[in-house]
Amino acid sequence: MAAKQIVLDPRLANHVKNHQYLLQYLAKIVEEVGMPQFYETYELSYDMKKLRNVNLLYPVGEGIYIHVYMPSRGTVSGYRKYVAVEPPKPHPNLLKILELKLAEVISEGDVAEDVEERKKILLKRLESIVKLVDRSVDYSHLKEGMGKIPVYINDYEYLKYYLIRDKIGLGFLEPFTRDPWLEDITCRGMGFVYVVHKIFGPLETSIEFKSEEELDTFVIKLAERIGKPVSHARPIVDATLPDGSRINIVYGHDVSLHGSNFTIRKFAKVPISITQLIAWNTIDARLAAYLWILLNNNMSGFICGETASGKTTTLNAIAALIPPTYKVISIEDTAEVQLPHLNWVRELTRDTGVKESSVSMFDLLRAALRQRPNYIIVGEIRGVEASIAFQAMQTGHPVLSTFHASSVERVIQRLTGDPIKIPKSFMDNLNFILIQSAVWREGIMVRRVLSVNEIIGYDPKIDAIVYVPVFVWDPARDVFMFRGKGASYLLENKIALMKGIGRTEMRKIYDELEMRAHFLKLLTEKKMFNYYDVWNAIVKAHELGLETAIKRLERGVLL
Repeated sequence: MAAKQIVLDPRLANHVKNHQYLLQYLAKIVEEVGMPQFYETYELSYDMKKLRNVNLLYPVGEGIYIHVYMPSRGTVSGYRKYVAVEPPKPHPNLLKILELKLAEVISEGDVAEDVEERKKILLKRLESIVKLVDRSVDYSHLKEGMGKIPVYINDYEYLKYYLIRDKIGLGFLEPFTRDPWLEDITCRGMGFVYVVHKIFGPLETSIEFKSEEELDTFVIKLAERIGKPVSHARPIVDATLPDGSRINIVYGHDVSLHGSNFTIRKFAKVPISITQLIAWNTIDARLAAYLWILLNNNMSGFICGETASGKTTTLNAIAALIPPTYKVISIEDTAEVQLPHLNWVRELTRDTGVKESSVSMFDLLRAALRQRPNYIIVGEIRGVEASIAFQAMQTGHPVLSTFHASSVERVIQRLTGDPIKIPKSFMDNLNFILIQSAVWREGIMVRRVLSVNEIIGYDPKIDAIVYVPVFVWDPARDVFMFRGKGASYLLENKIALMKGIGRTEMRKIYDELEMRAHFLKLLTEKKMFNYYDVWNAIVKAHELGLETAIKRLERGVLL
């Protein structure tokens, strides 16, 4: 189909006017799947999860467009496609000559750790070696050793994009890292790269490794780019990318039968808020209010679930409920926890491959006990550091962490068994366990908090840990069941006691629960979903008192 026959949405036509290569792509794809529906990135919504015949296009900046569509009937992979439409790549000879010239002008003093600073240096050096001209250039005739390199002014922006993409960014993965709607980027070995989209789930990209040599070369360069080279002697690397995303690389056939592979878990610049989780029905307002009371009264808890169940998302969301004046220390292997607290000490482990110079989670937890924190947040407890976490709880330092287990029984088994070996009599130092999972509803994968459980303690008569599920998710109705007044051991026997509430006035603690739930429900109804807006509202409630904050919120003048 000729480009001039294509009928474009007016907004898409405006983008095509500025990016002619987009028109060329549309002319090619329209014959296979039809004209995609155009959306601005912010217009995408989770309501689109229900779409079946997806065919849409959205921009992610820098002239990059993402096309998600159901491929033609001849395709049998079962996957929808994910295609990044990028600016046209400059002539290979131009890139070759520029690289040689850049090598001459870049000095040892041009090294910088900060990504933005490295971009500035690269672009400054590029400006010094090119001469912009107002006519097209035959780049195939460029030769080494010439003075300033002529570059057609219309090609200059594309040239800058590819130099930054390939020299500082992640190469052809760069468009994926720019897409705010992606959760994961995965290469299993030779073949296509796959992504997990927040709306459309698993997708097959148009990027394909066709040989092991090509894949190994890319993985080696990728590891060098992030400053953690891989080799047959050290084939596994975990690291954090400049944007905070987590990357795992496995190199070669020695430890992976399909050869080299990598996984990038995207990092959201703004965490998901507690009100957004309420709106998605991951939790409800009363459950969130219950957690708010627990965290305001220094209760320790684990957010548990299987892989990709949303544990860290929930941890970040409920961490905003910790009192704003608290000193909080977070300890992680890779930086995923994000807190709004001003007095937040953020610590990361260091793995140098040498025991003497490495800093483990155990080391950081032990050091945190000397820093007088009000709360310690551990990104994920996996091993012997759990013993230090329980020591912290015993000495009055509440701990929040994620833990990989799908039920309370599994949590207890892992904590009390090898290699962690927490004595059963210590288990009541952990006040609550939240179980979360990814579940399917009406053909769509969603996250739900399955239960919130209070740990009562160890019963030596039956040699078991006694716990009470205070909140339980009902899958038939998709609602959260609260056991009601009189059901919470923590509210009545710990928190009410700390607040000086007697047995005859126990309704006060449940009245507070309902009041906090009402406040969070109002925020949700007003569609206050931005993490930092919600944080500001919680700070205001802390300053004014909950009743005054609710009255102001009802009048619409809280902030």
